[in-house]
Amino acid sequence: MSQSTFLRDVVLRCRDRLSDGRAKAKAQHDSGSQGILVSARLADLYDDIVLDVWNDATEEFANDSAIGGIALVAHGGFGRRDLAPYSDADLMLLTTRQSEPLANKVAASLTRNLVDSGIQTGFSIRLPKEACSLAWADPVIYSSLTESRLLAGSLQLYSVYFHALRRGAMRREKRVIADVIAARREERKKWGDTNYLLRPNVKRSRGGLRDIQLIRWIGFALYGETDLERLVKLGGLPEEDYRVLRRAAEFLLRVRNEIHFREKKSQDVLDRTMQLDIAKAWGYPGEEGKLPVEQFMQDYFDNTRNVRYASGFFADDARTQPMLHHVLERSLSRKISENIRMGRNHIWVPTKALAKFSSSLPDVLRLMFLANQHRRRISHQTWQAIRLAMQERPQSLPDAESIGAFLSLLSQPGHLAELLRRLHELRIIEQFIPAFKRTRGLLQFNAYHKYTVDIHCIRAVEAATDLNDDPSPMGNRYRRLNDKGLLHLALLIHDIGKGYDEDHCVVGARIALETAKRLGLDPASTETLHWLVLKHLIVNVAAFRHDLSDPQIVLAFAAEVGSIRRLELLIVHAVADLQAVGPDVLTDWKSSLIEDLYRRTRRYFDTGNLPGSEDDPEIEKIQSSVYERLKAKNAPASCFDLLNNMPLSLMTRSEPEQLSEQLRLIAEKLDNHPGSICLAQYDPSLSAVRYTVVRKEPKQSIGTFARATGAFTTAGLSILRAQIETVGDEIAWDDFWVNDPDHPDCPPTSRIMEICQRVCDLLDSPDQPMPSQKRKWSNKVFESQEVNVLPTKVTFDNDTVDRFTIVSFFAYDEVGLLYRVASAFVASEVVLHFAKIDTHLDQVADVFYISDREGNKILDDERKASIERALLSATQ
Repeated sequence: MSQSTFLRDVVLRCRDRLSDGRAKAKAQHDSGSQGILVSARLADLYDDIVLDVWNDATEEFANDSAIGGIALVAHGGFGRRDLAPYSDADLMLLTTRQSEPLANKVAASLTRNLVDSGIQTGFSIRLPKEACSLAWADPVIYSSLTESRLLAGSLQLYSVYFHALRRGAMRREKRVIADVIAARREERKKWGDTNYLLRPNVKRSRGGLRDIQLIRWIGFALYGETDLERLVKLGGLPEEDYRVLRRAAEFLLRVRNEIHFREKKSQDVLDRTMQLDIAKAWGYPGEEGKLPVEQFMQDYFDNTRNVRYASGFFADDARTQPMLHHVLERSLSRKISENIRMGRNHIWVPTKALAKFSSSLPDVLRLMFLANQHRRRISHQTWQAIRLAMQERPQSLPDAESIGAFLSLLSQPGHLAELLRRLHELRIIEQFIPAFKRTRGLLQFNAYHKYTVDIHCIRAVEAATDLNDDPSPMGNRYRRLNDKGLLHLALLIHDIGKGYDEDHCVVGARIALETAKRLGLDPASTETLHWLVLKHLIVNVAAFRHDLSDPQIVLAFAAEVGSIRRLELLIVHAVADLQAVGPDVLTDWKSSLIEDLYRRTRRYFDTGNLPGSEDDPEIEKIQSSVYERLKAKNAPASCFDLLNNMPLSLMTRSEPEQLSEQLRLIAEKLDNHPGSICLAQYDPSLSAVRYTVVRKEPKQSIGTFARATGAFTTAGLSILRAQIETVGDEIAWDDFWVNDPDHPDCPPTSRIMEICQRVCDLLDSPDQPMPSQKRKWSNKVFESQEVNVLPTKVTFDNDTVDRFTIVSFFAYDEVGLLYRVASAFVASEVVLHFAKIDTHLDQVADVFYISDREGNKILDDERKASIERALLSATQ
């Protein structure tokens, strides 16, 4: 017997109607219809289905007098009539006390048949007084009930309820507004407290649909109205804000409808795959240096930014501006500067002076300075006038007074980042740096960056100014900088060259020269600014991709830097840049590598001694400390041989006590056991196990690294980081930081021992075939393949160091990639001498020092091309 036999006719009828209605709504959407119109059509569809099910549920009670004591109410998005294709239907059955038994019977039939029809419901049965009480206790319930709309049943009961809700909200205005704003703030913290997130939630992230709805919910408490057009007529919402909100709502509803139609379920996250699909479907053409998806997301950010401004001003005014308070604010205000008045909460320009004032850069900067000094908000009218004036103002050269004020502002850490955000919102930064306009809402289409270019740059300035109160050595370096203004300016424009086909450092350096000329910087400052922007990535390259114990690496870096002053500027710049990328990007490991690079370079500038050279005092200090510990433990002679041949990068990877114990264990095992050694230690900072793999092998041996990675990968482990070294000529010493998906915290000892044994078995059986690795597909991997817009790249460097060819490999990460890369080197008969491997989110940047079997560099072009093909094939 088929399932349909058990379903009521009303369910089958409504199922067909829902399927057909959604198909027609999709056709309307695909034709380019406005999101608001598609949502209204969907609301009509839901209305028809709900009423059909209601009529079926109440038909048998038509003659029961109790039916007059119930009312079916839509609320939330259903009440508001801005439904998406797979939205839930929020319903409330209002009832009198006498009609409660009947209400329960109707509710059981109603909810069952609606769910069977394909509409998910949020359902409640409430007495009018009970519904209102719950609204005062819970801002989420309040916000949903403000959108109440009668669908069926007693109009009188509904009117009593809604009148009480409106009257109660207005009577509790202050508390209700505070509660609903606080609830929205908590929601933003969860889903994104900036509208510039690269994977935003269209509904809940800042500047999304929820912030438009926030205006409605506050308006209900202030005026008893949620409709934005009515709020304009009542004088609560500026007409310009209404037009902006209307355009944004249309855009965001269309985006949300697109996501629902594509996912065929309720889904509001605009992930990277969806961004690509929408940009293509909506016909964004792209332009030089800017992908279609980046154009689409700029439109998205423009709209959410406008929502954020309008919603933020409306909410702030509602909290601080009851009518009496508004009168007192104006009557008790005082003049604090020409054409500027200040009250208890706001600072503003009188209406009669506003038109001329808002077009004057010196006046606007003076207002910003005073607002910051007195901790006052700029009134909405003044703010809007300045925004519009700056948008329309031709980008002529600012006057000397304005430039002086801007440079003075940049030189003070104070509240600089917040001031820059305000200046950016008001379109003032682009008056001084015209190219900054192009960065507004500019997407960095990768998982490494969390923010758009403009927001990342301002956050970088903020990360630097935060160092002012940091007691660390990096904080000390920042505080002793005499030209903080130049550093802040460099951070503000360091990524301004993104969005072009050419290298963003090169483009940015040209813009830095233009900016320096526009701001009247002296020749020395101009040269430093140009150099900082051009070279702002060299710290990352040297620290994260090279062997810092190699004197040649430090010497080459020092040569590029040239002086202690530039070194300190560049190091602080690099740390601030990484801190601003997103959470957990500047790890303790990366911080330690940057600090190591600084110390080595600074020592060279101070003394002329290079790290890793025979007269390096750090080597002597560490060796002496470890030597004394080994001697105290009566360690064998082989321990001291290992120590004497150990590169500085290995010596500094562990504390002397830990290193001496490692050396003792490894030397004893090498003396008594010819096979491989695997030691393990849990690293809580990474929630990973650090496996140290040591093996004595013939000079120029091939395959140790590949077999070790194969052992980890085929055991289902993820390699987060790896560093390989060679001690002397015959000892391979590799460290792997490995995450075990089956054990989020520290794995049990038995599991660690099992992995160590697996590694050793594979290394000690060189004739055993390399393990095969099955590709495991996950949502993350699938998505990354769909949105890989950056090319996989292999580069060869035969100039930086004398003995080896440096291969840099950039690719999107996926399960087992490192193992396949290592296997590609084996197939190419390449010897690995040193490597740094690090993974962040979906991207890897791996560096390998290689040679051929005879220990020579790879110089032949055909050989390099063959290796490149092998590495690229590892990603396919």
